[in-house]
Amino acid sequence: MALSSLTAGISGLRSAQTSLNVIGNNLANLNTSGFKTSRVSFTDELSQTIRAAQAPTGSVGGKNAIQVGIGSAVGSIDTNFAQGSITPTGRPFDLAIQGEGFFVVTDGSQDFYSRVGSFGLDLNNDLVDSGTGFKVKNILGRSLNLPVNSIVPAKATTSVSLAGNLNSNLNGGAVNQILQTTSAFTTGGSTPAVAGDGLNTLDQNTIPYVAGDIIKMVGTESDGTDVSTSFVYGSGTNQNGTTLGDLQDFITASFGTATASLDANGNLVLTSDAPGKSNLLMSISDGSTNTGISALPTIDVNVSGSGETYVTTTPIFDTQGTSHPITLTFEKLSPNTWDVTPTMKAADGSVVDGISTISFNQNGSYSAITGTPTLTITFSNGSPQTVNLDLGVSNAFNGLTQFSGNSSVATTNQDGYDAGFYLSSNVNQNGTIDALFTNGQTKNIGQLQMAAFSNPNGLSKQGNNLYAQTAASGTSVLSTALSGKFGAIVGGALEASNVDIAEEFTNLIISQRSFQANARTITTTDEILQELVNLVR
Repeated sequence: MALSSLTAGISGLRSAQTSLNVIGNNLANLNTSGFKTSRVSFTDELSQTIRAAQAPTGSVGGKNAIQVGIGSAVGSIDTNFAQGSITPTGRPFDLAIQGEGFFVVTDGSQDFYSRVGSFGLDLNNDLVDSGTGFKVKNILGRSLNLPVNSIVPAKATTSVSLAGNLNSNLNGGAVNQILQTTSAFTTGGSTPAVAGDGLNTLDQNTIPYVAGDIIKMVGTESDGTDVSTSFVYGSGTNQNGTTLGDLQDFITASFGTATASLDANGNLVLTSDAPGKSNLLMSISDGSTNTGISALPTIDVNVSGSGETYVTTTPIFDTQGTSHPITLTFEKLSPNTWDVTPTMKAADGSVVDGISTISFNQNGSYSAITGTPTLTITFSNGSPQTVNLDLGVSNAFNGLTQFSGNSSVATTNQDGYDAGFYLSSNVNQNGTIDALFTNGQTKNIGQLQMAAFSNPNGLSKQGNNLYAQTAASGTSVLSTALSGKFGAIVGGALEASNVDIAEEFTNLIISQRSFQANARTITTTDEILQELVNLVR
């Protein structure tokens, strides 16, 4: 009996020590991301049977067995896979799993599983586990490589969508603003000048120009852009011409939102391309260092526009990714009928539209256009580009509308963009990884592979927050986040340890007392054996 109590005490010490070891490990990993606490379950050891159980016989009842236990043993050490709290870190490749599932990483020969998505990039820009360098697997079982050195090439705009209201109460009848010289250019005393006449043949010319003389032009375009440039007289390199027509063409090229011409009386006329009120202004004068001097006429605003217009601007990207602002001026022609006029800076090129009229229904919804909904652009380098305009669906309210109230038409979408360089990456809840580029474009890199097990407690801990598959855990079930029973992935965060410090301290006290109690059993048994030894004195 004494020896049995010693055995029981020793087994109790062992069990208590194992419990203390498990609790100590739990507390040691209190701040370990993704750590799952363990719990010890005990079982009793074999029992010594002093008398076997007996069945009832006749008038004598049955007797229970008499057994004495000989100690305790560790039945199991189970892992608690309860969800830990999600802690934000701000690092894009710190990933937490909200719900069931494991990340899958590999050393090239064996797969491992982890709840800790503390990932980063290696030298080759592969996504790897930061602690081990093991590569993270995607749904195809391959590594994930991020396009850190990639460039998204520029894309020319081919389509622009417009939406918003055109004020039905705007006054119609807007006319183009016109600038005109206060006196006409003439030759031979009174004959109106024409485009082919040389500048030195004009009556206004007092001393002939020589190559290199300049005519200065300053002013403001229709959209308010300042203009300051010079016409260089001559027919040589970097010179702009010698005739009145050459001067006229130079003015048109310099004012991208207006066109210069000569009327029948020889007046120089500058007409705004878009209808309605504008900021168009211009003055011309000889350069102070010119050899030749002309009495150039002043220019007045002739017509400022009586009607009202609405102006909006949309960016158009060319094939090299350069953005060119196109101004769209909407003019009310009559009730329920509008026109649109596109303009752009002459330095960028020229633009015309294929729309004759835009019609609206009586209820304010968009009806149709006459012509073609296109912008035809010829850039300054001669490259042509056609852009389709989407004004909405006929008889619907998803594009342009015409109601009373403020006008608000604006670009809602255009499919062009400039070249983009890799900026950052984002991991979505379903595990897809998007690369973000400086031009706002995104590129899907792949999707993280997730694993689940019938018996996750059967997994073997490998250190470094990794688990390995065993015969007890069963074969991994592979899928993706948010599919079936798999949880969601939270980017920029890590799952915290699920250790409950209060519970661990309580268990620590219990295990300590258990150790003390079992030690007392051994001490008491020792005292009894000592008394037996003393009997022979």
